[in-house]
Amino acid sequence: MKILRSRRLAGLAACAALVLGVAGTAGAVPAQAQAQASAALAPPPDVASWGANGFGQLGDGTTTSRSRYADIGAGNNVVQVAAGWGHSLEARSDGTVWAWGRNDLGEVGDGTTTNRLAPVQVTGLTGVTQVAGGCVHSLALRSDGTVWAWGDNTLGELGRGAVTGVEATAAPVSGLAGVTKISAGCGFSLALRSDGTLWAWGVNSAGQLGNGSTANSTVPVKITGLSQVTAIAAGWDSAVAVVAGGASVWAWGGNDAGQLGDGTTASHSIPVRVTQLGTVHITGAAVGMKYAAILSADGSVWAWGADNNGQLGNAPAATPPTRPVHTIAAGSGITQIAAGPDHMVALKSDGTVLAWGDNSFGELGNGTTTSVTGPVQVTGLTGATQVAAGIRASFAVHVPQPVPPVPDLTGDTKAQAGQVLQAAGLVLGTVTKDPEKDCAHNGLVISQTPAAGTSVFPGSAVSITIGGPPANGCP
Repeated sequence: MKILRSRRLAGLAACAALVLGVAGTAGAVPAQAQAQASAALAPPPDVASWGANGFGQLGDGTTTSRSRYADIGAGNNVVQVAAGWGHSLEARSDGTVWAWGRNDLGEVGDGTTTNRLAPVQVTGLTGVTQVAGGCVHSLALRSDGTVWAWGDNTLGELGRGAVTGVEATAAPVSGLAGVTKISAGCGFSLALRSDGTLWAWGVNSAGQLGNGSTANSTVPVKITGLSQVTAIAAGWDSAVAVVAGGASVWAWGGNDAGQLGDGTTASHSIPVRVTQLGTVHITGAAVGMKYAAILSADGSVWAWGADNNGQLGNAPAATPPTRPVHTIAAGSGITQIAAGPDHMVALKSDGTVLAWGDNSFGELGNGTTTSVTGPVQVTGLTGATQVAAGIRASFAVHVPQPVPPVPDLTGDTKAQAGQVLQAAGLVLGTVTKDPEKDCAHNGLVISQTPAAGTSVFPGSAVSITIGGPPANGCP
C-alpha cells in the first residue's frame, strides 16, 4: 500500500534538508562543524553542457544533442570552461588543460586529429590559468604570462611567425610576455598585457587585428590607439575592448551587420568607440557572429548587430541595430555574459543560468528546441560560477547537485504527482491518458517514465500515464 501523500512530501522535504545541511533545533551540529562537513562532502566543480553534440563537444561520451544540461563527470576541480565552434576546453585547478569534441584540425591538442567524445588532456601544458576556443584553434594562458596555441594555423592564428597548417600539440605564441587575458575569434586571437595594451594575430581581412591594415599577421601586432584595456572579446570577424575600468567600449573589424556599434555598417581596421551607451559602468563584453553585447555593473545588458534569432535579447528588428539597444534591464542579477554564433548565455549572482536566442539544438537548456527572444532559465542548473557558449552549445562550471531518484508515482492523481516531483527537485513532463478496464485506476497514474528509483539530474522531467474510464464507462 502506498505511503500517504502528506508523509511522502514530509519525507522528501526532510531528505532535502539533510542534503542541503539545514540545521535542526535541539541537538543541532555546531555551525562551524556543519560547514566543514558540508565542504568535505561537496563534489568538486564540474562542467555542465547542453545543446548540439555532433562532434562530441558536450563531452558526455556521445554525439547525441540534448536540450537539458548534464554534467560531464570528469571533474577534478574545473576552474574555467571555454567553447570553440565544435570543440571545448577546460582549465583545472592543478594547471592542466583538458579538451574534447571536433579535432580534425588538432584543436583538442592531444597530438592527434581524432574527434574526442570525452575530455582528454592537452599534451605538455602545465600552470595554465585561462583557456579560450576559436573556430578551429585553441589558446591557453600560463601563470608565467605566456600564451600557448594549437589547432589550425592556415591563417597564422597560432602566432608561430609562419603559416604552418595543422598543429595538434601546444606551443608558445612568438614574442608575447606579461599577458593577463586571452580571447580567440574565428581565425584570429587577442592577448591583453599587464601594461593595458592589446595585441592580435591571425586573419585580418576585415581589419580584426585592429592595426590599421587588412594584412594577415603570423605574429602578435599591437592594436592601434588602445590603452588601459581591462576586458576583451573576439568573435566571428570583429572584436571589442573595454577600457579605463569600464568607462567605454571600443570595437573593430567587420561591420556589415552593425556589429561595431558606431551607427554605421562600414568596417574599421582601427578601434572605434561604441556610441550611445551613456554613463553605464561596463563590466563585461561578448561577441558572437556579427553581433556584440556588453554587461553593466547594474545587471543591464546592451547589444547591437545581427539579431535574426533574438540573440540580442529582445524581439528581432527588421534591420539590425547599428547602435546599442538596452535589451535587459537593471536588476537582472546577471554578472557574466557569453556569446555563441546566434545565442547568448548569462550567469546570475545566485548561481543560476539564463539563455536566449537560437535554440535549434536545445542550446538554451530549457527542455525545448524553440528559440526565444528574451532570457529563459536553464532548467535545474544551480551553483554555477562561469559560463561559455559555442556553436549551438552551451557550458557552465558549477558544483553538481545530488542526483535524485525518481519517486514512485503509481496511484497518484496528476496534482499529487506534480507535488511529489516538485518536492524531489523534478518536474512533471508529458501527461497522457490510457483507457483501461480497471475502474479503480480511473484518473490515477498507472505508469511513468523514467521508472521509479532511476537516478536523474535535478530538474529532469518525468512523464506519466493516467488511467481513463473504459469504453463502456465505470459503474
